[in-house]
Parts: sequence; structure tokens; C-alpha cells
Amino acid sequence: MNSIRQVPTRVKTRRVETNLGAEREQFDKQQLSSISKAINSTETPVKEKHARRIILGTHREKGAFTFWSYALGLPLASSSILSWKFCHVLHKVLRDGHHNSLQDCMRHHSSLIEIGSLWGNLHDKYGQLVALYSKLLCTKLEFHVKHSEIRPNLEVSDEVLERTAGSDINNVFQLTIEVFDYMDAELRLAETVLRQLNTSIAISTLTAGQCRLSPLIQVVQDCSHLYHFTVKLLFKLHACLPADTLQGHRDRFHDQFHSLKTFFNKARDMLYFKRLIQIPKLPDVRQL
Repeated sequence: MNSIRQVPTRVKTRRVETNLGAEREQFDKQQLSSISKAINSTETPVKEKHARRIILGTHREKGAFTFWSYALGLPLASSSILSWKFCHVLHKVLRDGHHNSLQDCMRHHSSLIEIGSLWGNLHDKYGQLVALYSKLLCTKLEFHVKHSEIRPNLEVSDEVLERTAGSDINNVFQLTIEVFDYMDAELRLAETVLRQLNTSIAISTLTAGQCRLSPLIQVVQDCSHLYHFTVKLLFKLHACLPADTLQGHRDRFHDQFHSLKTFFNKARDMLYFKRLIQIPKLPDVRQL
């Protein structure tokens, strides 16, 4: 009886390599297609399905290497709308992508500064937004690289926040300032977007308006967590330091609270957000 001949190991290895190569090529093509469709100069919001494929790609390869390899080839200096949509996709990648995406993105911190500086020096409405968005993303990168236990989606337990703050009250004081700075960057972007649109209810139903508004979904998500952080940290500070020492912190908190409440109220009234996200309700001023 004839025995079945075994396939030589080198042939098996070659087949595996060929299959892996084909899979990699297919993955690269899909990522390039999704990036091209998500990030372009058309004044329309980024489609969720394209952003989702990019995010899933970071989980597949355990980082954002492929995203950046294609993103660096985008003509960001040629179109402020394209740059705006790039910032939006990058924000999504940081929030929902694989955790290694943070370090991969941090390697391109200087590129973000450059693109923000370029568009900030030009008289262009989207350029103004790009300058603010790149500043926010740089602030986000710096904060989470420094405080690695707090994920870029900001969804952490009070125990993790407590551990990050530590027992040294000076560190708690400094962390609170950093959270304030983070919130400021978020609010400046939101306020400028809404000011450009004059908060018209009708504008949120048009694709041109939605192109500006769509990143504010991530801003709402970020701000709701940052607000919670500031409240927790201020309670911790007031338990250890005299009230007059923290007057500056209290003033800054109240300014941010009023800005955040105004932002949330305006967003809640806009038709665009009603079907996409539930806007948190903040307490009345007299409750603070």
C-alpha cells in the first residue's frame, strides 16, 4: 500500500509565507481604501464605516503603523478640509484604536504641530479649526503619554484616577492643572465650531455643517470624563489644602463649567446630535 508523501517543510513554509503575504497585501489595500474614503477634501462628515475599518486595522496589527504610513502621504498642506478630517480620524484612532496607537501617534507629534501652525497662520475658517484641533490632539497625546494608566478614551475607574493622582498633594495639584488645560483645548475647539455655524438648527442637517460638527461627538465624550476628573480632583485638593490656596482652581473650574454647560446645551438642541449621542446634563449652578 502506497503511503501518502509528506509535503517537505520548506514547501509548507513557502506556502505559509505566500498566504501571509497575500493577506498583508489585502489588509494594506483595505486600509488605504478606507483612509482615502475617510480623509479627503470633500466637505462632508467622515463616514463611520470607513473610520471603523481604520480602527479595526489598528487592533489587527496592534498599533497605528499602517495608518501613519498612509497618512504621512496625504496632502495635508493643500486642503484645510482634508486636514480637518485627518484630525477627526486621528482623534477616533486615539480614543478607540489599539492601545499601542498612542505611542505610534506620539512619534508624529511634531507633524501635528507643523500642520496646526501652517493652517493657523492662514485666513481660512477650516484652517482656524485645524489649528485648534491639532493643539487639542497634541495636548491629548502629551497627557496620556505622561499618565499612561489613563487611556485616551478617558474611560477609567475612580481607583485608577486616585492611583494616578497619588498621595503627594503637589502631584494632585499639578494633575488638576493638566486636566484643566486638556478641557480648555476641548472647549476652545467646540466653541469655535459652534460660533462659525452660529448654532443654526438648520445647518446641522446639511453635510457642510455636519463636516464641522461630527468631531464634536468625540469632544462631548472627552469632556464628560474630564469634568468628572476635575470634580474628583478638586474634592481631593480641598480635603488637604486651605480654601484660599485653591481660589484660582475654583475660578478656573467655574469658568470651564459655564462654558461646558453652554456647549452641551447648544449641542443638545441641534438635530444632528439627537440621533448620534446623548449629551450629558450638568447640575444647576446653585448646586455647585
